[in-house]
Amino acid sequence: MKQNWFYRLLLSYLPVFFIVIAILFLAFFQALNEQSRKEAVNANTFLASQVLQHVDSELKKIEYHILSGILTDSFLAQYFTGAEVTVLDNIQAVKIMDELKFQFPVIDSVYFVRLKDDYILADGSFRSDDFPDKTFIRQIVDQQHGSPWTGRRLYKAYASVTGKEVVTLARRVPHFATQASGFIVINVGLDKMQRSLSQIYNPDISFVRLSDDQGQWLLGEPDPIAEPGRQQVFASYVSSYTGWQVESGLRDEAGFVSFALNAYNVWLAMAFAAVLFGVLWVIHVTRRNYKPIAQLVSLIQTSVSADAEPDKRGKNTNEFGFIRGALEQLMEETNKVRRENMEIILRHKKHRFIEALESASTVKEEEWQAELAKQSLDTAGKRTLVLAMEIDGYREFEQAHDKFNRSLLLFLLSSIVQEIAQLHQASVWAEWTSERQLSAVVWLPEGEAGDAASAAIPGEIMQWVKDNLSFTVTIGCEEADGTLPDIREAYAAAARLLQYKATLGTARVIAPTDVNRASPARLDYYQTVHRLAQALRASDPGWSVQLDELFGHIYEGCYARQEIESLLQFMHQTLRKAFLELSREYREGWQELEAHLLELEDRWETAAELHERCASLFESATDQIQSLRESQQSRVIVSEIRSYIEANYANPELSLDHLSERFVMHTKSISKLFKEEFGENFIDFLIGLRIGKARQLLLESEQSLQEISVQVGYSNYNSFNRAFKNLNGVSPRDFRRYGAEAASAASPDE
Repeated sequence: MKQNWFYRLLLSYLPVFFIVIAILFLAFFQALNEQSRKEAVNANTFLASQVLQHVDSELKKIEYHILSGILTDSFLAQYFTGAEVTVLDNIQAVKIMDELKFQFPVIDSVYFVRLKDDYILADGSFRSDDFPDKTFIRQIVDQQHGSPWTGRRLYKAYASVTGKEVVTLARRVPHFATQASGFIVINVGLDKMQRSLSQIYNPDISFVRLSDDQGQWLLGEPDPIAEPGRQQVFASYVSSYTGWQVESGLRDEAGFVSFALNAYNVWLAMAFAAVLFGVLWVIHVTRRNYKPIAQLVSLIQTSVSADAEPDKRGKNTNEFGFIRGALEQLMEETNKVRRENMEIILRHKKHRFIEALESASTVKEEEWQAELAKQSLDTAGKRTLVLAMEIDGYREFEQAHDKFNRSLLLFLLSSIVQEIAQLHQASVWAEWTSERQLSAVVWLPEGEAGDAASAAIPGEIMQWVKDNLSFTVTIGCEEADGTLPDIREAYAAAARLLQYKATLGTARVIAPTDVNRASPARLDYYQTVHRLAQALRASDPGWSVQLDELFGHIYEGCYARQEIESLLQFMHQTLRKAFLELSREYREGWQELEAHLLELEDRWETAAELHERCASLFESATDQIQSLRESQQSRVIVSEIRSYIEANYANPELSLDHLSERFVMHTKSISKLFKEEFGENFIDFLIGLRIGKARQLLLESEQSLQEISVQVGYSNYNSFNRAFKNLNGVSPRDFRRYGAEAASAASPDE
């Protein structure tokens, strides 16, 4: 399919895209350049302040050193104020000047002016009239105020040499005197100051210009007025110490900085205009390209929207939503029809398979062969192997997997049958004939390969499921020739073979040779069931022998499941009849046992499992019957013991040992049964009985306390007195004297 519309859209939007992007890039770089310019301004501001700081610092150090020398050096004071200056004094003064030059490299020259004899000591000695700098000396002699440093001036050490540009510091000696004796003059060379400042900045990129308070430049380039537009001043500071002004900026030899500053706003305006143009262009192109979409929507509305569901039409609030909804509905209907057709095909295929194998009259041989040809199965002249596979423990399988996972596992099992058959060059048709049984007809290859495939395919299927899935299968197999009637007989035989997994076990292949057996001895197991019922009824441990004998008949006779179910029902009815003849308590126990038996009849898988679970149920039932009988016997014995105690409580020899001999029971058993039946032990019951009788005799008879003690079973009066007081809170004597009221008032229990 040609994508003309795609390329049309692409070529429509690309030009404006490139134009807008290009302008935005230019605007971006202009913004970046503006940011760089701001950074340059900040850098030059910092540079100007550093230059001014550096210059002021150097000049202040020189001035401080000179003032310190004037105030503290006695030689200088004597040199300017002494009566006579010797050659040695001049040498010492020259040494001081040399030390100043060495300590401060920016100093170009130093000379001393002594006023009393107009003597000047510089690189040589002069009289003031002969010294080339005499004009400056006159100025400093007359000067009263002003900055300590002069502006730019020309200094000549000799009349014959070229002068140097310097700034000068002149300090009187002595410093605080009203009348000066002389001056120390320090000339700082502007060229040396320039060299010291050149280490702070790059003169190829930035410039620094220092001018004095008269506007004359001291350092840096001449006044930019001479070269307009070549330099951009970004920072300017004035020194509070010297009054000098420092200016800093960028060199603009090619005029680029000026261009950038002036073009920045122009580029922004062009970028805004380009964006506006792009918006208008996109609107125009979108309107033009929307026409095919509008036509498509109109076409769909006339053909599909009338059949669309109301809720879906409501949700499609725009054109693309409407188109999408229509396409989704169309695809949904298509998939639905495809699924229905597939289900119909599969259902028809399964129906034809079951109909062919289970109905002898509906499907004829010709129809069967036509169906096989439709399935593209290679069956001509081949013998067949019919398989009936059953999932073992299907109830547990249902509980362990939900419906979706069960369907997936069933599909996987049928696919494995197909693949294993194909590995042996066999054709197969397999269908699930019930929820737990998969039936398959396998057309074997000819010759020895067919014999090998017949022997291997069932075992490989069973083993693969056992090794890879969470459940197992039992397979019944039977061979047949290629005709439909013979296949039907083989299918019925394979299904019958599955009945024998009850005795042969699960997760195996059952062949016809595995179920050869003698006729079961029915008379034997009927008698065994009757003996089992009688043993259970009597809670005779011999019931387990009868149960083992019954299942031994089943294992020996290799019973099918239906036969075992019939035997199980007979055993159920026999047990029911035996237990219903007993008393109500035993019948209630039988109801519980019967409920478990009914549940077991629906859930057993193999005879071994049935044997084990029956043994567990019967053992629990016999324990319950035995407990019931023992409980009934115990109640009779305990009742007899109580009656005996009530009749013989006056016997002093009455005790647990006496009762043990009388009723032939262990003392611990008597004590336990008595406690369980009456809620108190034997001793407390006997004491309560005796003391109660004693209370009655104390109130109603005139017998002595000793006689009453003996009459209620206490041969020792002290023991009687102690027991009576512990139980009533008062002694027998006080009880008789004050009557029952005294006992009631004194008793802590009352």
